[in-house]
Amino acid sequence: MQPWALYFKSLLLWLLPWPGTGQFQVKTPKSPVIAQVGKAAVLPCHLSPSTDAQNMEIRWYRDHQSVLVYEYRNSQDHMDQQSLEYQGRTELLRENITQGQVALRIHPIFARDEGQYSCVFVRSTQVGQAQLELLVAASGAPPHIHIQPADTEGITLTCSSSGWYPDPELQWRDSQGQPLSPDSETRSEQEDGLIYVESSVTMTNSSRVPLSCWIGNPVLREEKEARLSVAEALFPRVSTKGMEWPVMLVPLCLIIIIAAVLLLISRRCRERVNLFGRHGQKEAKRFAGRLTKEPENVIVDEDTAHPQLAMSEGKKRTEYL
Repeated sequence: MQPWALYFKSLLLWLLPWPGTGQFQVKTPKSPVIAQVGKAAVLPCHLSPSTDAQNMEIRWYRDHQSVLVYEYRNSQDHMDQQSLEYQGRTELLRENITQGQVALRIHPIFARDEGQYSCVFVRSTQVGQAQLELLVAASGAPPHIHIQPADTEGITLTCSSSGWYPDPELQWRDSQGQPLSPDSETRSEQEDGLIYVESSVTMTNSSRVPLSCWIGNPVLREEKEARLSVAEALFPRVSTKGMEWPVMLVPLCLIIIIAAVLLLISRRCRERVNLFGRHGQKEAKRFAGRLTKEPENVIVDEDTAHPQLAMSEGKKRTEYL
């Protein structure tokens, strides 16, 4: 079938009237179909009421019939117009096709397969279609925590994990399970369409508590966690090389001040001792000079003198008898 004919048929699907009373209707699940990356997705579709669909045309499209995923007609599979990205990965499960029940199996599933799919049944001038949503999810690797010294005050903890889809939720939590604000967070898409996420926090020795890095998939409702308790020995110690001189200078200054005060006190004491020494010498000399002088003449009144007082010759000395 030529490409223009395929697109013309797709256009007719929108222009032809919808089935009325007594005609078939196409039914698909109302809730999204969830498939994991690397595994298989099964997209079910059936006719209501139950109708033999062996001789019908059955086609699967994606993104509003812009991409042909699978085509079945004349009781055979036709892959000549199939989109390249689905070649070799699709299969029509038709064990119950006589009851109007079929399913499209896609294996393996990639992240890019997520989207809206249309199931179309065509019989003569009767056309029926229904849509369903395929959600793709991937559970990534367990989070890994890397420790790296940040500065003299703390260390940097970096939590990373890859292989997630869609964007995972990532949180740092304390020992009580309360979320912590990260210093930075980055997300990037890998070559296979999956997500790599990385988040960092800074921990100081004063704020050292057990931490955990929690990451979860919102579609699969699956979560993984890594716990960490940082030992005090891992924190960088403050270098004392630059502090040696200030620490030594303080007691040295105290010693110098105390020595200066003692020296000043000692000097003043010596000055006072010398001053008193010189004064004492003067007094001693003065006293000695008085002793070496000739005794002066003393006149004693013999009438009133003590009876035992004896006068020496010349009446210059007196003695008591």
